[in-house]
Amino acid sequence: MPFRESGRRLRLRRTGHVPPDARVRHFDELNEDEQNMVSELAGRPWTAPETGDLDDGDVVKFTDYYQIRAR
Repeated sequence: MPFRESGRRLRLRRTGHVPPDARVRHFDELNEDEQNMVSELAGRPWTAPETGDLDDGDVVKFTDYYQIRAR
């Protein structure tokens, strides 16, 4: 799925706590655009345009758990 037109940007934040109501996605479940975004942003203070169906508060299991923050 290509970039959304929402204008929001995503950031990944490493987290040791997964909220009980968070949607957790494993890296291999993500589409190619989402995987590229997670690979680029994991562990870096960068943002990227919103992509796929990742949303604010979702958690992605990659090398660690990363929570999606959207602004």
